[in-house]
Amino acid sequence: MNAVMQPTSNEVKREGLDHNTRSGAGVRQRVLVLSALRDHGPATRQALVERIGIPLSSVCGRCGLLLDSQFIEVVDTEGSPARQVLAITHKGREHLLALTTPNQEVTV
Repeated sequence: MNAVMQPTSNEVKREGLDHNTRSGAGVRQRVLVLSALRDHGPATRQALVERIGIPLSSVCGRCGLLLDSQFIEVVDTEGSPARQVLAITHKGREHLLALTTPNQEVTV
């Protein structure tokens, strides 16, 4: 039996996303993803997890936003099951440059 007024899973997810947005963590994570793709070349989401050390769920969320914004693109697939290989675009490089200072700090 469920408790009265218990939040649904969608409400919990929405609150997590809102907190991520308000705290600025989302921007920092997008910069980490873009920097890893710029510095190390194309990679799967799983490889990005190993490179930047944030959870797969966070990497997938940031990659989704970056794909929608055309800052990264799918360049290939690998493995079985197939995993997308992502690469930074020219637009993504310009965006990364605008978000970072010369010493690679996020300016938010």
